[in-house]
Amino acid sequence: MKQRTIGAIILLLILISCLIISSKLFGLVMMITAILAFNEFFNIKYEDNLNKLKFIKLLGIISLVLITLNKTFYMIDTNITILLPILMLSIPIIFMNDNKLYNINDCLYVLGIVYFLGLSFGNIIFLRDTNISKCIFIFIIAFITDTYAYIGGSLIGRHKFTSISPNKTIEGTIIGTFMGVLIGTVYYYNVVGNATLFKCIVLCIVLTLLSEIGDLMFSSIKRYFNKKDYSNLIPGHGGILDRFDSVIYVSLGFSLILSML
Repeated sequence: MKQRTIGAIILLLILISCLIISSKLFGLVMMITAILAFNEFFNIKYEDNLNKLKFIKLLGIISLVLITLNKTFYMIDTNITILLPILMLSIPIIFMNDNKLYNINDCLYVLGIVYFLGLSFGNIIFLRDTNISKCIFIFIIAFITDTYAYIGGSLIGRHKFTSISPNKTIEGTIIGTFMGVLIGTVYYYNVVGNATLFKCIVLCIVLTLLSEIGDLMFSSIKRYFNKKDYSNLIPGHGGILDRFDSVIYVSLGFSLILSML
């Protein structure tokens, strides 16, 4: 618990500092975070062939940087960030000529990682650039829901919620969702302040549920590859994807809702 708390404090201090100082600095930090997340996704599947696939990983990182750079500095044409990764990651199939090492399925896996993480973290960068209070909101929803789900499950959790995540309990999920809705609603209504109380509550209910879904979705990926954590980068927490799983889904859901309003 102590190690987990220290890890959470360090992570929060970095995020808060970058959020406040500059949108560009925050964008660069999110770019680095996306690269670390890509590295975890890549390693979890190709851990036995990392040396042979170094070039593919490099191409994936370059593609990811192009997408997040576009969101941070608006310096790259969107068509380039969409089309260039397809060419860079598909052409090596021919030159490597080893279906067991790198084939069309592998290409689509890496491309999927690039676009998923690029669009997700690019979306977070865009939120900070346009409205810092809304950007802070997605972190509040994700971190509060996750933190109280963990605390509630540790203190009173008795009933397992799903086999996807053995440590997740029904009691912890309920407490996490309740606290996420409560604190999220108070923040959004008083700080963002562009919606009625009822709309704030509904919004927070949807986003806390997405936070839980994101957690379970990324847990299912770990279980598929028989891994406990994506890495050991953050003490007591695991890897970047172990901490940003909920944030990714909350940010995507929030932006989708905003686009429909």
